[in-house]
Amino acid sequence: MIKFIRMKKNELKVKAMFYGTIAALIDNRNNTLELLQKMYTALKDVPAEELRSELINRLAEMIHEGNDAKDK
Repeated sequence: MIKFIRMKKNELKVKAMFYGTIAALIDNRNNTLELLQKMYTALKDVPAEELRSELINRLAEMIHEGNDAKDK
């Protein structure tokens, strides 16, 4: 019986963490959509061979610009 109670306690911890993460993602949905739109416009003309490196470069630039804007 004690093992069952411990198992349920741990199960509730995992569910709370999972639901908290989902809630945080939903709260940040607007920022994520904006980022995806910017990424699409920046990368729509890039050839498939260069897409990976270009994606990483553009994402790093956008994150850097976002951090600079927050610091000001």
